[in-house]
Amino acid sequence: MSIVGKVLKGSVALIADGLDWAVGKGVRKIGDTCGKPEIMETVAEIGSGTVRATEITVKTLADVVDGGLETGAGYLVKNKEKRDIGLNRMKTAGLDLATGMGKGLLCTYDAGSRTAGSAFKAGKYYVKGSKKQADREFARTKIYARDFGKLVLVGLLAVGPVNSDGQNKKEIEK
Repeated sequence: MSIVGKVLKGSVALIADGLDWAVGKGVRKIGDTCGKPEIMETVAEIGSGTVRATEITVKTLADVVDGGLETGAGYLVKNKEKRDIGLNRMKTAGLDLATGMGKGLLCTYDAGSRTAGSAFKAGKYYVKGSKKQADREFARTKIYARDFGKLVLVGLLAVGPVNSDGQNKKEIEK
């Protein structure tokens, strides 16, 4: 990787870390002041997810640009090896971006179907007369809906792939 690519990626990482810290700290402070820390925690997670998804995209685009520069330099000095390395870097970065976006779409679809399935299940329990089971399932539905909403918001705000690792599994298992 060229010096330009390393500097750009390092700068993006520092800026993202700073933004992530500032968003998280600021939102949590507002939540503590207003007395709604759980809502503000969700907002902080959305902000953090947006910053991180955009960071990954910018780093990937830096790889594409760096590969393009290396390819161009290889053509200019007639160095086939340098040209091929640059082309491979661009190809790999493009594939990484497309793969990440595809995974983000699948993750969003999965979260949406989980939410709808849980809501349907809660309704089925309620119709059958099992109010206690319906209430338990509806509590799960709310968690699923919150996660789905976070994914959609991050997807709308961020530039790039969205990563969700199912961080609320413990809440759902209660």
